[in-house]
Amino acid sequence: VLQSERILELSSFELPMENDWENLTDPILLSVFSYLNFHELNYASKSCKNWYRVAQDESLWRELSFRYLGSRFSRHDDSWKSELKRLTYHAPVHLHQTCESHVDEVYNVCFSKSGKYIATCGLDGNVKVWLFGPNTELLHSRQVVDPPSYVNYVEFNEAETHLLLNCMIKGDTGDQCLLAVMSIEKKFAVIAARQSWFPNFRGTWLNNDTFLNADVLAYFFSNDNIKLVACTFYEEDLDDPFLLERPLLDRLSDNNVDLRSFLEMERDEFRPHFVKVIDWSEWNRDSPTKRTEDSNDNEKVVILFQRSLEWDGVQRIVFYKADIDSETPSVTDPIKTIFINYGCTGVQLSADHRYIVYNFRGVCEDGDKSWYDKEVDMMVINLAKSDDKPKIFSGNMSLEYSTFISYFFPDASSDFIASGSEQDAAVIWDRHSKCVISKLPHHLQDPATQNGVSAVAFHPRDQEIIVSVADDCKLRIWMSANRTRHL
Repeated sequence: VLQSERILELSSFELPMENDWENLTDPILLSVFSYLNFHELNYASKSCKNWYRVAQDESLWRELSFRYLGSRFSRHDDSWKSELKRLTYHAPVHLHQTCESHVDEVYNVCFSKSGKYIATCGLDGNVKVWLFGPNTELLHSRQVVDPPSYVNYVEFNEAETHLLLNCMIKGDTGDQCLLAVMSIEKKFAVIAARQSWFPNFRGTWLNNDTFLNADVLAYFFSNDNIKLVACTFYEEDLDDPFLLERPLLDRLSDNNVDLRSFLEMERDEFRPHFVKVIDWSEWNRDSPTKRTEDSNDNEKVVILFQRSLEWDGVQRIVFYKADIDSETPSVTDPIKTIFINYGCTGVQLSADHRYIVYNFRGVCEDGDKSWYDKEVDMMVINLAKSDDKPKIFSGNMSLEYSTFISYFFPDASSDFIASGSEQDAAVIWDRHSKCVISKLPHHLQDPATQNGVSAVAFHPRDQEIIVSVADDCKLRIWMSANRTRHL
């Protein structure tokens, strides 16, 4: 009744008699309905069959889409109504829960493969695992390193039994970067560790008990090729409390990691940076003519972002095919190379291994001076159709021009792209129109304090759920209106 009264107030015609409602023409109803928002239009459509028919008119929903999402928006679904519903009712833009346990900036976040667990790490040297649910709870927590040392990357293996960490150890003789493995099932103990030369080579999982590291010492001190090393670990008997509490650095001397050269690359003017791995069967899977029938599960595609030795030089993304079972891998040429004039601030592989997403900051030059631009571009590469041109998303900005890069990590789902930022909010784009549809805030109590959002992660089985972590020391869980309603 209230909706009907408002519609009549908005109309410019004289109030009809009660038995004349059905005589209102379509142009009059369309004119009146054009003043309503999408909630009111839905209510009006329930009044009668005639109003329902008129309320479905595409012109009404197109104008509403432009009103809420901007005129740059383009339709992807079959109707403007379903498109607006997808981006307002099914986008994860509503804060569901704020989790507090870290006492300093949180640097990274990820879901396990099933979405059962969330892992976080940060400047306080802590690694935490959360049990995800309607009320997410802290499950495990361990101080891996003591400040000023910190942990800046965390990743679950496929079986959800172990975590791979990247740790930066601050010492009197200089900084030291370590890759470490934690057991989730065995009292959250650190069970293996290996040194990594580059702090930005965060490593990744090859399978449940093997992670990838870079043998870059040879890169500097000999003419040998650069080696990516498969590190296979085995767990000790952790019944002894002393083994559970051993410091991370003590693990470097352990002999429970077997090293084997996995991939060799010719020495050149680039150094290994961010790395991800997918099965060969996933490469160009939508292009039957390019798939190999005799491929096996041990064939991998290594996706490596390589940074030039000159910070303002041309960077590149290279794709290598490698066999994890090969005992003596030969020097491998890339199967694909993408050259870019950008600095990489973060990378993530989508949960379905279909897309890889990069954050880039362009390099500006003026004579002999160079610096990174404020604008941050996101590059999305379709791994199932690698010949397709990468898609670029814009609208994210750094706080200032600089000669160094702060890292903040993106993620991708089937309909959305999201990223952290140097601002105090994560950003979400619609993949189909490339428009920003929302910013998810992380505000500190002191508004004068800069507060970056370090990373975001979509739930691997539900794109209507996303998590974000930031300098405010909090893990925030965001859901769509649809998910919130069901909860």
